[in-house]
Amino acid sequence: MSELKFSLEEYTNILRNVAQESLMRSPVGRKTGNLLNSLEVTVGGTDEEPEYVVSFEDYGLFLDEGVKGTISGISGQGYLGLQIQYSGSYKMIGGNLPIAVRVSIHKYGLKPRPWVQNAMDAIADVASQRIETDLAVDIEQTIVERINSIPTINIDL
Repeated sequence: MSELKFSLEEYTNILRNVAQESLMRSPVGRKTGNLLNSLEVTVGGTDEEPEYVVSFEDYGLFLDEGVKGTISGISGQGYLGLQIQYSGSYKMIGGNLPIAVRVSIHKYGLKPRPWVQNAMDAIADVASQRIETDLAVDIEQTIVERINSIPTINIDL
């Protein structure tokens, strides 16, 4: 039985770069370096059915879906279709943002800037292309190695 080996680290790095490029092309763009740097792709599942897991800062989901504020706004426009809304019961978000921006986000929410679906599609496309290409190369190398490992047989007639 032949054994084919793929470098999962190489694949996950390639897929991470694909996700980052997709995020940069999205409505979010390069405006959020922390989100861009937080993108990670890992491989889970089984050998027969691998699963690519994409993780990122929580606010990436809020940017993707949009958040309804205490006064107005829309949500549920992203990859998962989640309805996210500020209840008004919790402290305002925003961390290092100026207070005026934090108040505005709290009241009027965050406009959806969908990016996750495009990133997931790009990851799926690149993963399947790379696996198909590398699988063919590995199969060819395995066949050549097997042929070269067959000892020469001398037949006297």
